[in-house]
Amino acid sequence: MLTHYLVLGVDLDADDEEIRRQYLRQVKRYSPEKNPEQFRKITDAYEAIKDRQSRVRGQIFGPLEVKDYEGAIESLARAREPKRRCPALSELFEVEKTV
Repeated sequence: MLTHYLVLGVDLDADDEEIRRQYLRQVKRYSPEKNPEQFRKITDAYEAIKDRQSRVRGQIFGPLEVKDYEGAIESLARAREPKRRCPALSELFEVEKTV
């Protein structure tokens, strides 16, 4: 269930309208002609959490549907694209202090 939220890039407490807007943004970004695999993932995620009834059903019965826990963890890891960023020098010094 968490994978669907990560694929669409919405919070767990997002409402129907926010989920729909993010779905439309993702569909424009990953059209079926350009990237059919990602488009399928986005569409599956939207179908799973598009309304309150679907989200409640997923929260209740979602854990029962998982048979392969290693595969589920791998799909969580692949659900979100990694974002590269350049940390500021002050961030690096802060990390060094805590280590």
